Amino acid sequence: MSQDWGQGAWDPPASIMVVDDSRLNRNLLTESLSQEGYRFWEASHGLEAVETLSRNPEVDLILLDLMMPVMDGFSFLQWRMDTPEARAIPVIVNSSLDDVESLTKVLAMDCYGYFVKPLSEVDLKLVLPLKIRNAVNAKRMMADLRAKNQIMADELELAARYQQFLLPKQKELPGLKAAWLFKPCRGVGGDYFDFFELPGGDLGLVMADVAGHGVASAMTASILKALVPRYLGSHYSPARVLELLNEDLLRLTPEDVFVTTFLGRYTPRSNILRWCLAGHPSPLLQDRSGEVTTLEQSSPFLGVFSNDQALLQYCDRQSELTGGQRLVIYTDGLVDAPNALGEPMGMERLKQLLEQHRALEASKLARQLAVELGQCDGDHLPDDVAVIIMDF
Repeated sequence: MSQDWGQGAWDPPASIMVVDDSRLNRNLLTESLSQEGYRFWEASHGLEAVETLSRNPEVDLILLDLMMPVMDGFSFLQWRMDTPEARAIPVIVNSSLDDVESLTKVLAMDCYGYFVKPLSEVDLKLVLPLKIRNAVNAKRMMADLRAKNQIMADELELAARYQQFLLPKQKELPGLKAAWLFKPCRGVGGDYFDFFELPGGDLGLVMADVAGHGVASAMTASILKALVPRYLGSHYSPARVLELLNEDLLRLTPEDVFVTTFLGRYTPRSNILRWCLAGHPSPLLQDRSGEVTTLEQSSPFLGVFSNDQALLQYCDRQSELTGGQRLVIYTDGLVDAPNALGEPMGMERLKQLLEQHRALEASKLARQLAVELGQCDGDHLPDDVAVIIMDF
């Protein structure tokens, strides 16, 4: 190995491995390029290059001859194609072969460049150094991008694990059977939903859909997770809670963040569900006979208008829930999920599914909806999907 480290443009200096059976050729290249600040590794054939790479994976570029003993350049290139770690290292071929067949074969094996021996003075002093510099820069930029992508993937995995804390914690509810389904479209989603007991024995219900996807939406969902149970525990009216949430979102989130929400309070003593919508899809209420009706209300999103504007008006509604009824609350990702033809599931298909599977208990219906989503578009849903199913 040459000891000529020099003062290159990279930190640390770029490492080049020169693979050629001619010591004269190796010396010519290393001496000519030493002023560029590189450090060098040398190999006299392809097998020696493989062994050198196994000990020194930090090599940034390979200058490769083709006609060599033991393992020629073509065989080395095939090994590189079959070795993911080595394939990321750019190769520039420097060979006496100048036929079209050899050139075509080499370039098809993902080589960065091809120079024919003997190198001209212009090639040696100008073109080859420029080619090397560009190749090394591209390799290091890709390595940096992969490292950043890995960091992002790790952060998304952490966010996805954290988001598990946003999912409903209660499994048993007095007099109710509840189930839920959640399928984020990007590993971490912006849907927040929950059901929880309130002081006095009431049940709180919330389903919120934060605009957008990914970590930013999940952060807003976390804010809702912290605020909703506390507000609903202190205020009887869901409409009043929505007003408070609207103030908080305007204060705590960017201007382009808005949230659709269903918020409800169920009182088992009277079988009354008091509820309010903020731009959210209408929940479905299915009676004992299987007939499905919608809980409709026109109201603006959260996080768009201030509470003193006339457009912002949230009003409580109430529904009496008798035994044998089923409430289905969902985000629009459910009805927007495309089938194999790219057509959305739609409200009619959802109602058909509820009618078809009305005899199933809540947990089994949730699994059936998951199967339906799998038939829609596999793991490539365009939006997060969240569903709460409650049997009264």
